[in-house]
Amino acid sequence: MNRLVCPLFILILTALALQSKSAAAQNFVLRTQNAGLQQMTATNGVAVADYDRDGDFDIYFVAKAAYSAQDQNTWNRLYRNNGDGTFARIGTSEALRGRDNPLVSSSMGYKLGASWGDYDNDGFPDLYLTNLGFNQLFHNNGDGSFTEVTATAGVAGSESQLSSSALWFDYDLDGDLDLYVGVWADYRSGPNTANYLYENLGNGTFADVSGASGLADPGLTWTTIPIDANNDGHIDLYLANDFGDNKFYLNNGDKTFQEKTADYGLENPYHGMGVAVTDCDGNGYFDIYLTNITETGTGNEVNPLFMNTGQGLFLDQAATSGVDLAGWGWGTTFFDLENDGDQDLMVVTGYYQVVFPNYLFRNDLSGGSAVFNNVAAAVGMDDTREARGVVAFDYDRDGDEDILISNFTDQPALYQNNAGSGSWLSVALEGTAANRDGLGARVEVQANGKTYHRLNYGAQFFGQNLLPVHLGLGTANRIDLLTVHWPGGGVDRVSNLATNQHIVIREGEGMVTGIGTVETPQLAQSLELIGNYPNPFNGGTVIRFHLARAGEVSLKVYALSGQLVHQSSRFFDGRGEQTLAWDPARDASKLLSSGVYLYQLQTARREGATATGKMLYVK
Repeated sequence: MNRLVCPLFILILTALALQSKSAAAQNFVLRTQNAGLQQMTATNGVAVADYDRDGDFDIYFVAKAAYSAQDQNTWNRLYRNNGDGTFARIGTSEALRGRDNPLVSSSMGYKLGASWGDYDNDGFPDLYLTNLGFNQLFHNNGDGSFTEVTATAGVAGSESQLSSSALWFDYDLDGDLDLYVGVWADYRSGPNTANYLYENLGNGTFADVSGASGLADPGLTWTTIPIDANNDGHIDLYLANDFGDNKFYLNNGDKTFQEKTADYGLENPYHGMGVAVTDCDGNGYFDIYLTNITETGTGNEVNPLFMNTGQGLFLDQAATSGVDLAGWGWGTTFFDLENDGDQDLMVVTGYYQVVFPNYLFRNDLSGGSAVFNNVAAAVGMDDTREARGVVAFDYDRDGDEDILISNFTDQPALYQNNAGSGSWLSVALEGTAANRDGLGARVEVQANGKTYHRLNYGAQFFGQNLLPVHLGLGTANRIDLLTVHWPGGGVDRVSNLATNQHIVIREGEGMVTGIGTVETPQLAQSLELIGNYPNPFNGGTVIRFHLARAGEVSLKVYALSGQLVHQSSRFFDGRGEQTLAWDPARDASKLLSSGVYLYQLQTARREGATATGKMLYVK
């Protein structure tokens, strides 16, 4: 069946019927081998971003072992998404494969985390790696290659420290991303486990402001998560600390933070591991879930779910919500299992001889209260391998969130989600005054009499992703209002949107571009895209398609930013295979650069059938 697309502000022609939640059974399919990821093994962190800006989401895996040139199983790996459900392992520089053997050994591995963040706002995601020993920062050159800039940037850390997770966020709201690095251990005598805050100076260098900011927390941090706890527009931080107190730091708005853990009711003095943030009860305030070591479920060490009351206080409602017990927890993330609008919860588990299945808690939101039930076994997600990181993202771009898990002693697990029966919206953000990817932005959607709130942050255990904000919308077929609250105070609003589409919002321009996907066999009979050749190309390219009847066909070509760079049309007096050509040289006035471009074909007949494709122009 052909996948057709509808342009912005055109009604979706076929509405998807919302199925019952029981229909989710066995709807996750393990695709690791089909996707070409089976060669990766024994990983700590995993991070996802569109590093080449071709419209698909790529994966960077962190191998736990110390790097050895002779053993490819010790290499960190970058996998490029081919756009057809498979990934290609990309050859990288030796430095990007990870650090070699450090001074000491560690049961947690030698290489730990990976965090994507565009620190220079050039549109291409850069990459920070946390290690046992010096950390690494790689600048994305925009041509598929990376250059290590650790020394110049001043973000290496210490040779004797084990750094865990790194967080990109704009702590001072100056429009560029700063970097917070968690430290779990220091192996020298007189150890220093204080975390680092590096302020981005805007010239490719960073300043260590850990002490001055009040964020030099020494608590053996595993994960740091951003949250605007009081909705004042400033990003606060919650730290999951091992062997002691977790910490909450309130952003004062003047480049300093205050430790306010007890004041906000966020104490949890056990073995904090992973953290996730969302509005899981729909009250407009962001809640916090934390994983701990809950081997037997005895004693006090369970996983808290801190519900935000909106009055400067969080209340732990994990037990009443049903998410307090989840094994030996590591990574965790909220996502929408069925696109019903409720935020569900994934927790991955395991440690050496301690065997637990992974947990998938479905949120049966009712009456303003989040009530979760573990459906991992029912949907095929109760894997018992020793896991670490977990990412929810739409790797096949079909409108629902798939799950990727990194496993400490085995292959990763990529699960394709076939349970997403509700409507959805994918919102990619492009900051202008704010940071390029809008990290820290709040997205609100009003549809079907409900309001959905999401925070764009991307952080997780041992990783950070740059992904669109995904919203499941249940039975809604139109969006009344979409609002983006940007870091720094900017606000954009767009009304009357169709559901089931990928859109881009650029800050301050009120510009939205989007392509929605529906499957419509009736329209497929009138227009069917074959593809363009050559692709990639450096001269002209010819777009081939099948036309069922005579009529006019228009061609529109867009840059990934949403800019329309070409528009033309032609009348075809016959049916069968037809062609339209595009030569970027004829659009020279637009100074088109090398890169990925999207094109749309549309018939002029009443049904307005539309097809879309992707092509790579190389100057």
